[in-house]
Amino acid sequence: MRVIDIENINHNMRDETQFVLHCEENYHDKISSAAAKILNDKRRRPFVALSGPSGSGKTTTAMRLKLYLENLGAEVCLLSMDNFFFGNDKMPPEADDWESPYCVDRETLFDCIESLAEGRETQVPYFDFKTSSRAGYRPMQMNRDAIILIEGIHMLNPLIFDRIRSQATGVYVAPRTRILTKDDRVVRPEQVRVARRLLRDYNSRGYSLKETVERAEVVNRGERNHITPNKVNASIHIDTFLDYELCILSKYLKELPVFYEELTPEFMEQHDLTELMNVVNHVPALRTPFVPKDSVIREFVGGSCFEY
Repeated sequence: MRVIDIENINHNMRDETQFVLHCEENYHDKISSAAAKILNDKRRRPFVALSGPSGSGKTTTAMRLKLYLENLGAEVCLLSMDNFFFGNDKMPPEADDWESPYCVDRETLFDCIESLAEGRETQVPYFDFKTSSRAGYRPMQMNRDAIILIEGIHMLNPLIFDRIRSQATGVYVAPRTRILTKDDRVVRPEQVRVARRLLRDYNSRGYSLKETVERAEVVNRGERNHITPNKVNASIHIDTFLDYELCILSKYLKELPVFYEELTPEFMEQHDLTELMNVVNHVPALRTPFVPKDSVIREFVGGSCFEY
C-alpha cells in the first residue's frame, strides 16, 4: 500500500502544470504496461476481465486500455457489465442489494461474449441508472480475432470469471494510495472513492450528497464481500489514484451549492469521513485546464473526451 504525505501534495502544487503532467505520465505508464501484457497474451487469452470497486475509475481505465491497444494494431470490443444488470422488476431473490453479483444478468452477458467472439452480431443491452431499468439494446459485431474487454465490479467474481477464466486476463483497478495528514491521520482509499462518487452521483445519477455518503456503508460492505476477495484473480493491478486529484475534487465539491449544507462536520464524523473533509477543505484548488481530457479523474469531475 503506497503512502504519501499531504505536505508533498501542497509542495508539488506550487507548479501545477508539472505536477499534473508527472502524475498523468505515471498513469500512462501503467496503461502501457498493462496493454503490453494483454497483447502478448492475446492468442491464449482474448478476453480481458477488468474489475474494481465503485469509484475506482474502471470505465476510463478500460477506455484508455482500448485506445492504447488499438494504437498497437489490435481490434478491441469494450463491454460494460453495468449494462447487464437486471432491472428492478426482474431482480432475482438472491440479489439482496445492488452490490451483489446476482444483480448481473450473467446468461445474457455470456451470450453476448460468445457471439462477439465468434464474429456474430449480437444485441447488447444498455442500462439506465436513473430509472434502474434496462433501457433497450444496441447491435454490435466484431471480428473473430478481436480482444473482448469487459469492465465491471463483479468481473473477477467466480460466478462470472470462472466461465471465461481459461481465456481471460484479469485486471484489478482501484485507488491504493493512502494520504497522511498534518496531524498523522490517514485518508484511506475508500474515502477517496467516496469523494469521487459524491461528484459523479450528484451530477449524473440523481443522488444527493447525503444519499451517496449514506450508501457508502452498503457499497463498502459489497466491496468487502464480493470484490476485494476476488482481486487474486487478477494478474494486472493498477493503482488509479492521482496525487493531484484531491485538489481538483476539492475545487468541484466546494462549488456545489449544497456542499456545506448537506455535508456538515457532524454528519461527516458520523460516517467516518472527517479526515477526508479536512483535506478537502485545506488543499489548494486545482484549475481544470491543466487536467487532460482523457484523465481518469475526468470520469468524476466532468469534461472527459470519453462518453460514460
